[in-house]
Amino acid sequence: MSLADTPISLVVNCGFNVSNCGYCKSGDTSHTFGIWAHLLTCRDYQDLIDRGWRRSGHYVYKPNLRKSCCPQYTIRLDATQFKPSKSQRKIISKFNRYIEGSYLPTKKDGGAMDDVEDVSEPPSTHTHAKIDNKQARKPGPGGDGTQDLVEMIHAAEDEHRPKDKRLKYRFQIVLEPASFTEEKYKLYCKYQIEIHNDPPTKLKEKGFRNFLVDSPLRPESPATADNVGYGSFHQNYLLDGRLVAVAVLDVLPKCVSSVYFMYDPDYAFLGLGKYSALREIALTKELGSKGCEDLKWYYMGFYIHTCQKMKYKGQYKPSGLLDPETYAWHSIDRCIPLLDRSKYVAFSRVLAAQGDAAAAHRARALLLQGGSMDENEDEAPPPGMLDPEEVTRDKLKEVFVLYKGLISPVVSIPPYHDSDVRAETRGYYAALGPELARRMLLYINDPDSDE
Repeated sequence: MSLADTPISLVVNCGFNVSNCGYCKSGDTSHTFGIWAHLLTCRDYQDLIDRGWRRSGHYVYKPNLRKSCCPQYTIRLDATQFKPSKSQRKIISKFNRYIEGSYLPTKKDGGAMDDVEDVSEPPSTHTHAKIDNKQARKPGPGGDGTQDLVEMIHAAEDEHRPKDKRLKYRFQIVLEPASFTEEKYKLYCKYQIEIHNDPPTKLKEKGFRNFLVDSPLRPESPATADNVGYGSFHQNYLLDGRLVAVAVLDVLPKCVSSVYFMYDPDYAFLGLGKYSALREIALTKELGSKGCEDLKWYYMGFYIHTCQKMKYKGQYKPSGLLDPETYAWHSIDRCIPLLDRSKYVAFSRVLAAQGDAAAAHRARALLLQGGSMDENEDEAPPPGMLDPEEVTRDKLKEVFVLYKGLISPVVSIPPYHDSDVRAETRGYYAALGPELARRMLLYINDPDSDE
């Protein structure tokens, strides 16, 4: 049996990295620790994202929230408790009415660019629908909030429509393992050029594959016949057989994790970015009811309070933010007032201090000054990481590596005698934590090889 057939993660330590910020565009202000994942079990990735990590293709990274200019807090939603707001129900209703033919967009609608990061609501969602007074007095299904989200989402799909009901368009959703097609790549290029203003020369097929197709996640077979299993997927939106949007998703033991969403800008008037989040919440609920009992969370990646385009994620309730130090979850409603005062907040410590008058006073004073609760933050390890200097040889005995085709404890291979290798391995152990460092297999290159 090859390593590829063995249920184990194989990663390369990339260490600390400083780069330009993709959110505020500042130079050398984004601080991360990274690993390159050749193979990654879904269980290991679940545990990583619950420690503040995130993947971009095969690169898996953990932001240093204390040092970075735009701190990135992991956010998740309990899909089983989610109830769409009035504005969110309107988004679904508008989409469904477009499919059935009762909503006709105008030039004004077509000019409104609605990316997933755009949280502005249109002045009126229903101004262009032709309805009589009786319809206006009696809202349709879901108009009063009583219809189930899953039922509302599926109402527009061709396979779910009543046989006696004719729809103007044939709308289909296809959930499939992540794969490359020319149609997906062309959609990606159109989206990046028109929505994100990327120059065409910057867009390459290899970059698309690396970012949104190739995945280190090992697919896992479904526990039941009507489930999809775990791994990386593409949720394709087809309108009359034409691909109009793709959601890139990771399905993990406890969650559906949103990786990316792209759509045809010609359909910007439908608010597909916001609609896709609601559809993915519905998918999470469905998967949880089909044999994946622990799967009830919807992860929207990172919440960045200082980035206006990312604050839309806080509109989906009930959501929680991950404490960067303790990895405990806290209601976003309790976290936002703290983030209004300071970019970096260790929620557990601040909220716990509310029961201690002296600690609470100190915390409030620091937050009002825009400070941190760490007095020696420049010397301290990144939030949530162990101190690499305290990672002993005995602890590293538990770290196994793939070296020259053999699996061995890192302390038993010749490169371990190199002080740089020892320091890098201590940093790796400190970043992952004891459990993941013991469970995952670290690849170390043979310095004498041609690799």
